Amino acid sequence: MHQNRLSSERGINVANNSYQPGQPKQLGGITGRGFLPGQSGNPNGRPRTRGLVSALRSKVSEIGTDGRSVEDQLVSVLLQEALRGRQRLAAVEIIFDRLEGRARQQIEVADITKELRQKSDDELRFHLENDRWPEENELLESASGRENETEE
Repeated sequence: MHQNRLSSERGINVANNSYQPGQPKQLGGITGRGFLPGQSGNPNGRPRTRGLVSALRSKVSEIGTDGRSVEDQLVSVLLQEALRGRQRLAAVEIIFDRLEGRARQQIEVADITKELRQKSDDELRFHLENDRWPEENELLESASGRENETEE
């Protein structure tokens, strides 16, 4: 019995939902300060945290029992690896990246439109029709054939 009453109430609610008063919906919801169309609900995104970085910085700056900072000890380990370790090349690369800055990587991008911009309209038209670039004599024949078609 309880189930039948719920289903009949749902039917009434569905019917009521189909009928809405003549007033259009207010942008931003009831308060007018909610989400608006075309605007992000979180425009600045998730806030960045500095928890891990600040914790590492404070630990690295601590002074050990030998009077050296953790930072000094890490530098020593890195230098020993660069001089005598099994991963010498990687250690040297890390050292140079930190001292000199990473080497700039260049990417060559081919200008594929340069060749097309140098072509004439007749050459481009020929290529579209024949799926290849014209030979010198073909272009002249094609141009004279088109002139005859337009005169007729």
